[in-house]
Amino acid sequence: MKTQHGINPRMDHYACMVDLLGRSGHLNEAMEFINTIPFKPDPLVLRTLLGACQVHKNTDLGKHVANMIIEQDPDDPAAYVLLSNLYASAGQWDKVAEIRKHMKQRNLAKEAGCSWVEAGNLIHKFHVGDTSHKQAFEIYQELHALVNEIKEMGYVPNTDFVLHDVGEEEKEKYLLQHSEKIAVAFGFIGSVGSSKPVRVFKNLRICGDCHSAFKYFSVARAREIVVRDSNRFHHFRNGSCSCNDHW
Repeated sequence: MKTQHGINPRMDHYACMVDLLGRSGHLNEAMEFINTIPFKPDPLVLRTLLGACQVHKNTDLGKHVANMIIEQDPDDPAAYVLLSNLYASAGQWDKVAEIRKHMKQRNLAKEAGCSWVEAGNLIHKFHVGDTSHKQAFEIYQELHALVNEIKEMGYVPNTDFVLHDVGEEEKEKYLLQHSEKIAVAFGFIGSVGSSKPVRVFKNLRICGDCHSAFKYFSVARAREIVVRDSNRFHHFRNGSCSCNDHW
């Protein structure tokens, strides 16, 4: 960029490079790369690596990176949440409890996840385990039917995305109650017979298990599903996603 095109890399360019290294599992190389940045790396770059540490279950490096973020901004809830998720993925529930207690003492709260669908000129908003919608019974009926159907197609619930110290059966129930799954199920029952895509928005990053399930949903209902999460658009069609499983 600099020698051939005369472009000085900005922080977002460095973040992309850290993301590439992190996705491919080269976590130490990503940390070394961060150390070469000619200015102080911002929380975006560090959170990118911290997220990769969770994916690859590198708790030692993850703790180091989280501390770097907290040094810059002690009131950044994202760093605590990512570190808590990292410990939860590794089954270190005592560490999870410590972080949650610390967040409570500092009055730091995780942003609540929610998903929404527009139908009939109205916005239908859903949270985790939401039963407040007037069509809640039909939504969950459709959701149970969908999950049973895609299990026969090869879908296996990924309980690694349930960050609670509970049994496997309870973890599957938690996965079923994710807001994006509820929103997609509502989109299906609200447009029976339609060939138009089901469009869902989410304020946070889409869950990995939901991402996998939606690929199966697109086949089971022969419908395209479009999810706009905090990172990107995901177009699910015929069992695959436009992001090629990298987001």
